[in-house]
Amino acid sequence: MSLRNVLIFSALASTAALAQQPLSIPLVKADLSKPDAAAAVWGSAPAALNVMLMGQPMITPRPETTSTAEVKVQAVHDGTRVAFLLTWKDPEVSEAGPLGKFSDAVAIQFPVKESDVPPPVMMGAKDLPVHIFHWRAQYQRDAERGKPTPKDLYPNLNVDMYPMEFKDMGALPAKGDAERDPYSPGRATGNPQAYAKSGVDEIIAEGFSTSSVQEGHGSLAKGTWANGEWRVVIVRPLKSEGGNVLAPGGKTFLGFAVWQGGQGEVGSRKCVTMMWTPAELGK
Repeated sequence: MSLRNVLIFSALASTAALAQQPLSIPLVKADLSKPDAAAAVWGSAPAALNVMLMGQPMITPRPETTSTAEVKVQAVHDGTRVAFLLTWKDPEVSEAGPLGKFSDAVAIQFPVKESDVPPPVMMGAKDLPVHIFHWRAQYQRDAERGKPTPKDLYPNLNVDMYPMEFKDMGALPAKGDAERDPYSPGRATGNPQAYAKSGVDEIIAEGFSTSSVQEGHGSLAKGTWANGEWRVVIVRPLKSEGGNVLAPGGKTFLGFAVWQGGQGEVGSRKCVTMMWTPAELGK
């Protein structure tokens, strides 16, 4: 598909969002400080909105099929935070690991700038940024069970010597992370993927291949998988410096994406919404 057609399709999809059924996000008196898919608040929240997805069709590499046809979305806010419960079918848990193994994941996208017409739904455009909250099962595993070491991922791995990683330090004093980091290229260069996560990345993007992970965010996420279904809660502050800002009584737009790691989905291999979903916050 040509760049011209991509821009035309994105513009039509953005305009079409105005006709989509909005997601109602009521004001509630509940503790939203921790993401919990089993919290009582979801039983009294408005019924889930079924959002249709399709295999990402715009850029290569693309998924071969639409592995996730829909995601169910509920949301509430407490005047300070907003919580989203995202539910979709997935026959297995995938948490990445060795090369060629990928993680289950889900993302919510918001426009950064307030406007009656949102930016292109496919990750925004130049000077029309979007704010993305991206949960990965891989991050949750790292937080709950520890980030796996190369030996965990490759049991038959043998390394003659690695600085600051001796099994027996002998008479040498133990080294802290600050002294060990220079010998890990990812950590030394500040690669955010080299560190354990809270379960969710915050990303600013202005189009394809422009994703920039943000530091110091206040969002949290947690997922549970049972009976072939993921239930993931993403909680974020209403106000986000440099990102999307929400307010009681206000409106915004939402985009969604789902990755099934067991189907080889990663990066642009994903199922996405092709139209924005309007959302309205109660007050």
